[in-house]
Amino acid sequence: MNAGCKPCMDSERQRLLQEISKVDFVLKELNLYLDTHPYDQQAMERFGQYNALKNKLVKDYTEKYGPLVLSIVDMDSREWKWATQDWPWEGGYN
Repeated sequence: MNAGCKPCMDSERQRLLQEISKVDFVLKELNLYLDTHPYDQQAMERFGQYNALKNKLVKDYTEKYGPLVLSIVDMDSREWKWATQDWPWEGGYN
């Protein structure tokens, strides 16, 4: 990826957001299933795998584009990155 290619970066950003959304959907469905099948070991293992994948994707996104949720804001930073990233109406999350 060319560092100066804004459309390339937007494409990567969009890809990460879509992957996070897909994995989050699977986690919600597994959560609902496990609410009614709490002893299903295979579903619990799958939930753990998808949860780890979501955490990795969110970490990757956060490192490249800033935090998606307040719970992952870097408190060791010298700036409040939550407020310095582009907001959706400014072209962020596209």
